[in-house]
Amino acid sequence: FAQQKFACVDPNRILSESQLVKGKETQLRTKAEEYQKQLDQINKRLEELRKQIESKGIAQNVREQRIREYQKAEAEGMELQQKAQRELSEIKGKMEEEIISRVRSISEDIAKRQGFTGILDCSAFVYRSAEIDITAEVIQRLDQQK
Repeated sequence: FAQQKFACVDPNRILSESQLVKGKETQLRTKAEEYQKQLDQINKRLEELRKQIESKGIAQNVREQRIREYQKAEAEGMELQQKAQRELSEIKGKMEEEIISRVRSISEDIAKRQGFTGILDCSAFVYRSAEIDITAEVIQRLDQQK
């Protein structure tokens, strides 16, 4: 029987240490913050309209107009929130796919060059020697691909 040679990668280390991953997370966070600012503006407008609607000295026709404005702003806020959730989820999914694809490609290249039969998640091993952990090399090569 031919000796089988395995290596492993630690996905959690890749997620926490890779500069590429951190950069992608920053992009996602920035996009989320942009949406949050827009939602905050809508909420501020809703609060202003609510105060005007509840005001005692407001004419009935003005109150009705403010109610319509409130309903419109509320609908815009809900629509924006749904759009934000969809878009952020889509961006996150694409980022994860891209990172997984790159890690697989890098791992496959390392396996072929170093003669590994397979590469597993490090947590799959009950015991492993430190030298079969190729996570550092994967992170280094991943970050070079920026």
